[in-house]
Amino acid sequence: MKIGIAVGIVIAIAAIVVCLVPLKWVSYEVTVDYEDTETYYEDEPYQDTEIYYETEPLEYRELDSFTTEAINDVGDRAAMLGYDLPDEIVEWPSFAVYVVVQNLDDTPGAFEICYTCVGTADKSAAEKYQWLVQLTPEEYQELDIKCYAGSRELYLQPFEVGVAICPQGGVNIGFDRVPWWSGGYEVIPDTKEVEQERTVTKYRQVEKQRTVTKQREETRYKKVTLLDYLLHY
Repeated sequence: MKIGIAVGIVIAIAAIVVCLVPLKWVSYEVTVDYEDTETYYEDEPYQDTEIYYETEPLEYRELDSFTTEAINDVGDRAAMLGYDLPDEIVEWPSFAVYVVVQNLDDTPGAFEICYTCVGTADKSAAEKYQWLVQLTPEEYQELDIKCYAGSRELYLQPFEVGVAICPQGGVNIGFDRVPWWSGGYEVIPDTKEVEQERTVTKYRQVEKQRTVTKQREETRYKKVTLLDYLLHY
């Protein structure tokens, strides 16, 4: 009887040990934080010099201009201003406007002279209306004014002087006409491309690094009771 009781007590103690004391190793997963170095790219501004080309007119000057009415003294004027009259110089009774242009640029180019010249009518009508500031359409018709328009081109080397006769060969207005002659003109220079520099802001990608917090799964181990193991694993 006593032996049976003792055996029962031993069995009970063994059962308690098996059920309550951790005896079995098992694994489990946990999420943990950790720090890591991350590479990223960022647009960073910087200053750069940029080459570009700009179109600008050639530099020039109108050295002289006159009409054929002043033809008697243009030789002295030309010598004084440093240019030569062309071989096709027009003499009275032909009338023309002379435009003297000098290329002041270091680049050769064309210079277009756009002109409008107005010639007189017959002698009696011109003398009749020469002092009037404003004329009626009928008076203009009686004057029989002739208008000549066109353009001449001078191709000049650097610092070369050219003379344009407008219109070329002049206009013969005849001896029966009063030398009432006027002309307007405009010089249109050629253009050239000039290299220029300017500072501009550009962007480039720069590699950088930073510390960030990440998470990862880790496997860990623990002891569980045999009963817990049998129930849950």
